[in-house]
Amino acid sequence: MAEVRIGRQTPTKSIVLPYTETRGQEAIDLYNSSGCTAQEWQELLIYDILAVNDDGLWVHTKYGEEIPRRNGKNEVVVIRELWGLTHSERILHTAHRTTTSTAAARRLAARLVAAGYQEVTRIKKGQSYDKHFTYTKQLGLERIVLLGESGGTIDFRTRSSKGGLGEGFDLLVVDEAQEYTDDQETALKYVVTDSKNPQTIFCGTPPTTVSVGTVFNKLRNAALQGETINTGWAEWSVDEMTDPMDKEAWYETNPSLGTVLTERAIQDEVGSDPVDFNIQRLGLWLK
Repeated sequence: MAEVRIGRQTPTKSIVLPYTETRGQEAIDLYNSSGCTAQEWQELLIYDILAVNDDGLWVHTKYGEEIPRRNGKNEVVVIRELWGLTHSERILHTAHRTTTSTAAARRLAARLVAAGYQEVTRIKKGQSYDKHFTYTKQLGLERIVLLGESGGTIDFRTRSSKGGLGEGFDLLVVDEAQEYTDDQETALKYVVTDSKNPQTIFCGTPPTTVSVGTVFNKLRNAALQGETINTGWAEWSVDEMTDPMDKEAWYETNPSLGTVLTERAIQDEVGSDPVDFNIQRLGLWLK
C-alpha cells in the first residue's frame, strides 16, 4: 500500500523565542486522553505556546497562529484551554460571531467529557467534585467552570468595543482574529493586565477583501519584521498569487492535508475566484 502523503508539518514562517522548558507535553497528554490524537504540527505549536522561562512565566505572552481553513487550528486552542482549565486559569474566549463562540464552548465541553470529566447541574454541599464541571449554556454567555482546587473558568463572548471591560483573566483567546478591530483590542487587551502570568492567543486566517479587522495583520507584520517583544508567530502561507490547481502549494500550506483534509475536497473548492482561494486555502496575505 502506498504511503499517504500529508501536508507540511512545520510553518512556512514562524517566530519562536528561545526556551528550554515547556508545559506542552502535559497539555498534549490531557488532550489525547479525550480520544483525540494531536497532529505533529499541533504539538509543535503547543510546545511553543506553553514554553516557560526560568521564572515559570510564559515565554510568549502573545502568540499568533494563521492556518488555512478546516485544518484544525481550533484544536490547538482546545489543547491550550484544557491545560488552563486544569491549572486554575481564568480564560476569556472571544469570537467575531456568536455562533463561533458557542461552537467553541460546545467543543471544549465535549472534550472534557471525553477526557473523563462529568458535567453537573447542581452543586451539593459536602460532596466531592473531582473531575466535574458546570456548563452555563446561555447563548452568547456560555461559561465552563472546572470544579476542584485546581479548577479554572472559561467564558465565551462575542467581541464588541466594550466586551471584557472590568473583568480580569489570565488567558485571552482571540478567535477569528482576522476580524479583530482596533477598538475591540482597546477594550480587551487590558483584561489580562493584572494576571501574574498573562497570555493572549490570536487564531485566524488571512483577512479577506471584506474583513474589517486590522490587528491581526499588524501583529503579523511587526512579528516578522522583528518589531515585537515576548511574541510568537506561526503561519502556513504562500508569498504570492498561486495557481489554485497547484497541488504542491496545497501540501505546503495545509498541514492536515492527508489526515483531516483530502485532495478531492480541496479540488471541489476551486472555483471562479482564485484570489479568495489563495487567501482561504493557501494562506495568502494581500499586500
